[in-house]
Amino acid sequence: MRREAIERLARRAVLPLAALALAVAGVTLGLRLAGPATEETSLGRVSFELAPSLPGGVEAYVPVADWGLRSAAFTGPFELRLELRTLERQALLAAAGDDRSVLQRTRSELGDGAVEAVLRAIAWSVGSTALLCGLVVAAWPRARRATWRLPALTAGALLAIVGGGVALTSATFDEAALETPTYYARGAELDRLLAAAEAERVESGYGSELESIVRSMSTVLANEPIRERVGRELFLASDLHANPLVIDPLAAFFDGAPVLFAGDFGQRGTAAEAALLARRVAALGDPVLAVSGNHDSDLLMDRLADAGVTVLGRDPAADETVIVEGLRIAGHPDPLEGRGPDLADPDRALTFDELQNGEQQAERAAEELRAWFDELAPSPDVVVVHQNALAQSLAASLWADGYERPLTIATGHDHHQHVDRYGEVVVVDAGTIGAGGIFDAGVAFSGFAELHFAADRQVLRAVDMVAVEPFSGRGRGSRVVLDTLCPDEDRCTFTPAEPEVEVPAS
Repeated sequence: MRREAIERLARRAVLPLAALALAVAGVTLGLRLAGPATEETSLGRVSFELAPSLPGGVEAYVPVADWGLRSAAFTGPFELRLELRTLERQALLAAAGDDRSVLQRTRSELGDGAVEAVLRAIAWSVGSTALLCGLVVAAWPRARRATWRLPALTAGALLAIVGGGVALTSATFDEAALETPTYYARGAELDRLLAAAEAERVESGYGSELESIVRSMSTVLANEPIRERVGRELFLASDLHANPLVIDPLAAFFDGAPVLFAGDFGQRGTAAEAALLARRVAALGDPVLAVSGNHDSDLLMDRLADAGVTVLGRDPAADETVIVEGLRIAGHPDPLEGRGPDLADPDRALTFDELQNGEQQAERAAEELRAWFDELAPSPDVVVVHQNALAQSLAASLWADGYERPLTIATGHDHHQHVDRYGEVVVVDAGTIGAGGIFDAGVAFSGFAELHFAADRQVLRAVDMVAVEPFSGRGRGSRVVLDTLCPDEDRCTFTPAEPEVEVPAS
């Protein structure tokens, strides 16, 4: 009896499942057949296209410049893709200047184009689903015997998919998400895009994030000079892992700016690595401030200091903090830093998990880090700590104790870029600058960050999370604006799109 009941249930489910499959296939086919819709905007001709994609969002591409951006502006079963096909030079110049009317018109025209693309895609989806349903009814005897049931079920499934998708998109649309897009470009173009976005964020004062982003893009496309950046900037890098090939290309990108380096210069911290890296690392910026990582050694850090790198937290007799760009910066050496003559020992522990009672030792290291921080006087504006887990522990403990002074914690170790906010405490992990080592040169991406501090306060205002392939110049950058990161909550995390090649943490 139970088997017969299951068989009856299966027979009843055949038509509903077939209807759902037809609706999904019809929408997918319809989106592909609809193709792009074009709209003449003040800045030029723009094509709009909806493509099946989860979790949705917006992608804009400029073929003539070979760069674009992505933004998680909404959640839905499709992605809105825009492509700027032609350029109106005079309108670009006006948008890059002070003519806000061009920006307002463009914003309205982009909205009209997006709506037209949605309606076009829906029409094609309905037509494709109807065609597929008709073919199935004609070829499937059971569907013909059921007369109206399969078309009715298919129409209901189509309405649920399309209506639900549109409703979800409308409900989740967040124009403020355009403040944290991911730009992708090559070399200098990526730097100009991020610089233009920074200038707009500081100086535009527009109520519309879309107007601000259109203006910054217009500035770059029109090749107009970008306004001087307002505030103070530091670069953050970590996890070189003895890859000297990336240093010179990235030094050109940093262009003599101050650089914070959160450890893991080498693999074992040997004398050979010190000879290979010390002078090159010292030339990355002016100045370079560093702490050790779990792959480093006291020998390597001494050689870095001899080459001109400011090694933080190394000399007990020296001041605990260093002032750079008006910011008070402190750093804590890694508890797993190698010490002694036999640094190449293959049994040397590089993680807490490799130690006896490793969990307890990790907890003790976190407690020692917090005790060290509490003793700093005056309190720092920036702290550099290699291991992300220790950085997160420090931030969480300060947040739990109601720490209210702005503090930026620069970290690395896990090889993934992210920004974590704990109230007034912000943790920035720049990823790995080593790009997978010398064997992945030309393939893997180098990750680093540019920290933008306010001109009149010791507070982190924005972070550019950048990932570039150093030799081709291909790259992507995500702008994280701190006051829009989580305006309604104290604790949140932003993770940009990962580069094509991931490097395992160690």
